[in-house]
Amino acid sequence: MAVGHFETRKNYPHLIDSLAVLKQRGFDVPLLIIGNNSGEREKVEAHIEKAGLSAQVSILSGLTDEEVRCAYQLCSLFIFPSKYEGFGIPILEAMAAQRPIVLSDLPVFREITEGRSIYFDTNNAEAMANSIELALTDTQQRTVMIEYGNERIRDFSFDKLAGQLADTYKALLYG
Repeated sequence: MAVGHFETRKNYPHLIDSLAVLKQRGFDVPLLIIGNNSGEREKVEAHIEKAGLSAQVSILSGLTDEEVRCAYQLCSLFIFPSKYEGFGIPILEAMAAQRPIVLSDLPVFREITEGRSIYFDTNNAEAMANSIELALTDTQQRTVMIEYGNERIRDFSFDKLAGQLADTYKALLYG
């Protein structure tokens, strides 16, 4: 599953290409993309059609937060193929849902996951396919990622962040 607006930086065409690579290897991996249209959805749909993957790839838009949470619970893994991001809230959502995570090899993603995910070159569909295959077939790696995500998500809890913010204000006010 992938979550994010339909924008060029989300790199969905390379994700589709990686599914085509997997299909050639005998893996019919279904993909759900959840995101609102920011002008690129039609291009992504055309790419899906051209790759012959219409039966494998579904797109949903306009979902409620609860529906997105349910989708996380039902997916086998979360993939974030972006070329660049400022942060990556969907990564935290996937951790909270106890899903293995496959990510573009971006510094911000390595920081969020502390290097404990599966990463790939954003411009290499073969590398992305290898990462997806590893996440789907290596049960030990899946378990490690899920357990790590359970621990890491606590660092982003409201209570912890509120406490850090309060400490920062106190330090600024009182030295």
